[in-house]
Amino acid sequence: MDKKKILGLTLVVMCFFVALLVLTILLHFSWAEPVQTVQAGLLCGSGRPVQEKEKLILAAYEQVLTEEGFPYRVVTEGELAGLGAAGARGQFDALIVPEYMNSAMPPEIAAVIDSYARDEGGCVLLSLDPATRNPDGTLRQEPLLAALAGVRYCLAPAKDQVPMYFGYWCFASPEEGREWGITPGKLDQDNAVSSYSYGRLKFEHARAINMNARVVAFDNAAGTETPVITEKQYDGGGTVIYVNMPIGRYKLRSDDLTLRSVLRTFLIKYARLPRLVNTPGGKGGIVFNLHICSGAYFRALAVMMAQGLFQSELPFSIHITAGPDTYKLGDGMGFFAESMLKGRPVLEVLQNFGKIGSHGGWMHNFFAYNLKYLPQEEAFELIDWNFRVLEAVTGEKVEEYSAPGGEHPFWVNPHLEELGVKAYYYAGDSGSSPTHPRLDGKYAGQKMWAFPITPYRQFASLEEMERGHVPVDEVRRWFQDLIDFSAEERVIRMIYTHPSDTRFCLEAFQAFEEKALLEQREGKIRVASMSEFADFLSRYSKTTWQVRKLRGDSFAVDMENPEGLKDITVALYVGEGENYVVLGGEVATEQADGWLYLTVTSDRPKKHLEVHRTGF
Repeated sequence: MDKKKILGLTLVVMCFFVALLVLTILLHFSWAEPVQTVQAGLLCGSGRPVQEKEKLILAAYEQVLTEEGFPYRVVTEGELAGLGAAGARGQFDALIVPEYMNSAMPPEIAAVIDSYARDEGGCVLLSLDPATRNPDGTLRQEPLLAALAGVRYCLAPAKDQVPMYFGYWCFASPEEGREWGITPGKLDQDNAVSSYSYGRLKFEHARAINMNARVVAFDNAAGTETPVITEKQYDGGGTVIYVNMPIGRYKLRSDDLTLRSVLRTFLIKYARLPRLVNTPGGKGGIVFNLHICSGAYFRALAVMMAQGLFQSELPFSIHITAGPDTYKLGDGMGFFAESMLKGRPVLEVLQNFGKIGSHGGWMHNFFAYNLKYLPQEEAFELIDWNFRVLEAVTGEKVEEYSAPGGEHPFWVNPHLEELGVKAYYYAGDSGSSPTHPRLDGKYAGQKMWAFPITPYRQFASLEEMERGHVPVDEVRRWFQDLIDFSAEERVIRMIYTHPSDTRFCLEAFQAFEEKALLEQREGKIRVASMSEFADFLSRYSKTTWQVRKLRGDSFAVDMENPEGLKDITVALYVGEGENYVVLGGEVATEQADGWLYLTVTSDRPKKHLEVHRTGF
């Protein structure tokens, strides 16, 4: 047989198999029936009248689950009892049991949760004190779910003790912390969770002893190791994570990362729950926020420009205090944005390299030191003055804000919203994602996005690191780790500093830009302004979606957004080495670490996708 006949026969055979594959896929696409809607169950207690504290805790969990794009449904104890363990497994891919509202859990509910994990292969997250109290509020001798968790927690106190105490949250290594979503820089030299200016943080823990779980995080402040996060695996595929902290309450106290890192790790690593990735195109994001507080930075800005540290590929969020003064009227120490001899020409150049935002109210230090004492009307006048001048010089709307000295009372927010602000720098929730903050039960609102600073231990700006004698090589490694973390976790992080012409800061700037440019050009991250990310997040939050399991390890995804679905990404766990075909069109795909990322490439308001395993 000659070569032409062999080639022709080969092409016929290939066409046959392609046609067979397409027919099989089309049949799946037309006739596949949904088996289960994918979601987590959030247990909200017995259905009795909920106390105000419990309402706030539940709201904190719901907020983070919504911001992170996890499908969930609130479930009561009565509903869980009616479903039973097998029914609950059919309804929920994971169960989340928040603190406080589930402390007086009855034995029959604890039995359902126990069987859900042991017998049905479900994943369970227990926070602080589930099933620790009797119906009358007294402490049980042994929590009903302690054996399931592999931890004896909320131990009956000895004389002169209470069931709870304050200690640290430590990991065995930085790598272990990173696996649990702890942003690089949030652990101190001993791998304890720390924060900007405060250093090592204390958290509330129940007195507890590990029985037979794997300890992920711990506290050893009192000389004995108290488990803080544990993992217990079961032969049937179930996993129980016990978190010995009131993680929802910390969200209410401006510590968002505590709740967010635990929920993300539990639902992504263990439950493998699909999610709507809350970054543009499902890629990591970095905001570099530069604060220009006064005229003291003109020389530094000139040096940075001369060294090419402002680049159009890496747009900064550049926030400026625009007035001629800094400490008091007439001191002449300000940026003076209106002056052709001082700030105006500098501002006109800077606006080519990012988004110009407002840094407080007209006089940086005066505003920072006196905001808490000023009548609100006077504070608003200073803020308005700063906005008007920046907009007049740049000819562009100011949509970003940062508070001098981190002084940001929530009563400022409604006025900023009236001015058209979309995003602001925030000193709380440090090291976490853009969010809507909560502090002492007060909610900052849902219109503007707060961008928490990402600290390196107790420092935030480069000048602070230099004064704290942090080696520049250490800062360089931190920048690299932070950018890699943002890419791998597909999250947005914000770093901030001031202009500087010291060798330390210039080398650090250069290290950041070299790494950021490399990763951005490879499509792993995106460097953008706060307001650009805020625009995406506000549109993202309008997306309604649902994932259903189909027969044959397949999925159906339905998405809808009145403002368009472009750059919205769904993540589905399909396993390592599996080959899947995606039906529905206008979608870019990426497969990494067992996850399939589907990013919509059109502006359509509705989308139906199906994902089918090809088998080869």
